[in-house]
Amino acid sequence: MKKLTLLFACIASFLVVSAQGFGEMEWQKAKIPAFTLEVPQSSSVTQDAIVKKLAQLGYNGKSTKGVLVYKAIRITEISSEPIDLYLNVERKSRKDKETSIVYLSVSGMPGSFVKQGDDAILIQKINTYMNNFPVWAEAEALERDIKAQEDRLKSEEKKASELQDESESLQKRLKKLNEDIEQNKKDIEKQKTEVENQRKALDILRAKRKS
Repeated sequence: MKKLTLLFACIASFLVVSAQGFGEMEWQKAKIPAFTLEVPQSSSVTQDAIVKKLAQLGYNGKSTKGVLVYKAIRITEISSEPIDLYLNVERKSRKDKETSIVYLSVSGMPGSFVKQGDDAILIQKINTYMNNFPVWAEAEALERDIKAQEDRLKSEEKKASELQDESESLQKRLKKLNEDIEQNKKDIEKQKTEVENQRKALDILRAKRKS
């Protein structure tokens, strides 16, 4: 049973790593080696997720022509020594905007980038660290969905409150209108009486005419 569990773990690990690869990233008019990873989230979500995680460690990158550069940072999962990270996140294609490709270049010394064929343990550590990116991106997407839903709820609550206020205002207006209608009925009856009195007075005056 333990052997089967280990086998499944190895297969799962292989499947995750197989989504990764090596490529190149443009930096200062040159091509530098980069680790690549496909993430099933938009480039905006994915980049924000990684940036926020690094910010939690106290690191803020400097953006240069779309590439975020982190100088002399310590990520213990990768190395005990300070490293430079170069991060670029792009959408996979025009048609597939909800999938992104992460390019990550790692440098231990200025101008020296980790590339395919270098220390296998270091490469594995970088790949393992990058395996966190889809998880972070998924969490970021969820937080955005929650925030968007909270905003929608607030908007609908505001509309409900405004409708309630309008209803109360209409009820007051209706009450006042009904009161005005009743008063108008009384005024009409009063005016009819007054008209009749004036008609009688006119008839009396007319009767006094000499024939």
